[in-house]
Order: sequence, then C-alpha cells, then structure tokens
Amino acid sequence: MDVGFMGLGAMGRPMAANLAGSGHRVIAWNRSPVEAPEGVDLVDSPKAVAEHTGVAFVMVSAADAVEEVVFGDGGWASGAKPGSVLIQSSTIGPTAAESLGERVAAAGFEFLDAPVSGSVKPAENAQLTILGGGDQALFDRYQSLFDAIAKRTVVFGPVGSGSVAKLGVNGFLVSVIAAASESLSWLHEREPDLDIPTFASVIERISPLAAARAESIAGDAPSGGFSLRQAAKDMELVGEEFGPGGVVEAVRGLTRAGLELGFGDLDVACLGAVVRSREND
Repeated sequence: MDVGFMGLGAMGRPMAANLAGSGHRVIAWNRSPVEAPEGVDLVDSPKAVAEHTGVAFVMVSAADAVEEVVFGDGGWASGAKPGSVLIQSSTIGPTAAESLGERVAAAGFEFLDAPVSGSVKPAENAQLTILGGGDQALFDRYQSLFDAIAKRTVVFGPVGSGSVAKLGVNGFLVSVIAAASESLSWLHEREPDLDIPTFASVIERISPLAAARAESIAGDAPSGGFSLRQAAKDMELVGEEFGPGGVVEAVRGLTRAGLELGFGDLDVACLGAVVRSREND
C-alpha cells in the first residue's frame, strides 16, 4: 500500500521505517532536513505527500503544528484527493482532535483519531499501542498499517475518544513517575545505601513503570525517551481538558519546575532530580 507519513521526529521516524519494512511504499515529509529511513522516499511538502498517497499519518509536536501541516500553505489538504484518509497520531487532546476531524470531513476527506501509547524504543520495535477514535470499519480497512507499527489497536469510540484515552494514559504515567520520585527521594534520605535495583525488583509487581525507571529516577536520567518537555506539554493538556485536579496540579508544577531547571530534553525520570533540587533549596 502507498502510505504517507508527515513528521519524522523521534517517534515518527521509526514508525515510518516500520511501515516501509512491512512492505508498504512510504512517501514522507519532515519540516527540517532529515535523512530518510531505509525504504522511505522524501518529498518537499505535505501537499506532495497527499498527491502521492490516499492515506497518510501525521506525527508532529502539537495541535498548532498539526493544523499547519494539514491546512497550512502547501498543506496535506491542498493536495489530497476526495476520500483520502488522514490518520492523526500526535498528542493534541480531544478538543483539537474533534475540531480537526470536523474540518477534514467538511473538506471531503476521512479522519482517524489515532494517537499512540509508547515511547521511542517501543516505536522502534513496533510495540506501540494505537488508541483509536473514529469509525471502526475505517480502522479495520487500514489494520495492516497499524499492525506494522503497533502490537495492539484499541478503538474507544468516535473521533476524540482516542485522544481522551491518550491523555489518560500519559497523565497516569507522569503521575506515577512523580510519585515514585518523591518516594525514592525519601527512601534515599533515610537509607543512603539502599540498593535501588533490589528495591526496583520489589516494586515491579506493583508498578512495572516505576520499577523500570527506578535507577534513573534515583540517579541521572538519560536524554531522549519520553522527554520531560513532552511530559510537561501533555500535563498542560490534561489540565486544560479535564480541569485542575489536586494531583494534576501538583504534577504539572513539578514538570514546570523541571523545565525551568533546563531538563526538557531528559527522560521524564528526571523528575527525581527535580524533587531532590527542591529538597536542597
């Protein structure tokens, strides 16, 4: 199948590569110059992606970037043929997803709300989860594309439902890391020689997520992965879409503090360092 891909960043690049590796002809575009993954052909605009394909993914940073890619000058919609399908996989929140879906439908195209759960390593290994919103028959039609990038596709309901689920997943994820950061900081203060790998093995049944990042939370977080910048953006969306719950506000405050410390490019496990910096103030 000929498939378009718009956005070859940390997540989009391996997703496009896996589509190509599964035998699909991939026509891709990226805002800044990049080297194409093996089997992927680059074009110079989203419009050109649409002219060469009947279905295309968009995987960029935020709602305003999606808007520009789809409806901006030289955007996807300006080159798409009637009945073309846009698969929106960025994390933009349900309000933006619903609005975009309405505009795409009004322009004579079809739309799937399909953000993904998983970070760079699952993307590389085609182990993402598709969190779907939209017509089930349309998801079924393009299941081969989702199978190339993900281990599971779950359709929650109409357009917007997938983006609701995505914010729920990421809100949960960041909140768990924030709670683990405070717990590990307290434990280290009481037991400076605590064996973190052993402790991680103890909590693995309770929270595999916290256990997997325990050493990075307690020490130095690596760059990349699910970055603090992404986590902070998503927590702002959670607050905007669902309201200022107590836990959400506390976690948002922690992510904002991490950005102020210059930790934006580090994995979200750097919240451990944010907690320790507050305790040392």
